[in-house]
Amino acid sequence: MASIKELKDDINYITYDLINECFTYKNYHPEKDGEADKMIREIIKLRNELIARINHPEGGEDRKKLRAHFNKIRSDLGKLVKLVEDLGQHG
Repeated sequence: MASIKELKDDINYITYDLINECFTYKNYHPEKDGEADKMIREIIKLRNELIARINHPEGGEDRKKLRAHFNKIRSDLGKLVKLVEDLGQHG
């Protein structure tokens, strides 16, 4: 299993990359400025939730529950990407 630090780094990398995509979108679609700003807020909110879940894992000492908890966090990273894909489809 990858380390917690690597997981946090992955979340931050994806978050900052997606925020950068939103700013690029704002440059090419100034009429959609409000939508892009809303998307940036959603990305940051989801990032903060994921980091909080990493810092406070469910499952205690049970390795299977911990593994499932962190696998769920990894799968939820896809929600970040889905947010930006949705923005592109509205444009």
